[in-house]
Amino acid sequence: MKKAISLLVIVLFVFACAKKEDKFETLKTEVFAIHDEVMPKMGELMTLKKKVLEKVASGTNPDELRDAALNLEKAQEGMMKWMNEWSANSTPHVNNESTEEEKMTFINAEIERVKKVKEDINSSIAEAKEILKN
Repeated sequence: MKKAISLLVIVLFVFACAKKEDKFETLKTEVFAIHDEVMPKMGELMTLKKKVLEKVASGTNPDELRDAALNLEKAQEGMMKWMNEWSANSTPHVNNESTEEEKMTFINAEIERVKKVKEDINSSIAEAKEILKN
C-alpha cells in the first residue's frame, strides 16, 4: 500500500512538473508567433521611413512627417532591442537552468514586451501609410 501511494505521489509530481513545462513552452511558442508575425514587416517599415523622409522635402507637414519617420525608426529599434535582449537573457530559462517561477516571470514579461513591439510596428506603419496618402 505504501508503495502504491508513493508511486502515485511521484506520478502526480511528474505530471505537475510537465504541466508547468508545457505552459512555459506554450507561452514561448506564443512569443515567437508574435515575433514571426511582425518580423517580415521590417522591410516595409524601412521602405515607408524612406518615403516619409523623401516627402519632408516637399514642405508639406514636415514636422508630422519627421515624427512618423521617428516612430518607424523607434519601432524598428524596438524589434532589434527585443531580439538582442531575448538572445542575451533567455538561455537559462529555455535550458531549464532557472526555477519555474523565474521561467514564468521571464516568459510573461517577454510576451508583454513582444506585444508592445508588434503594436509599435503596426501603428507606425499605419501612421506612415495614412500620411503618405495625403
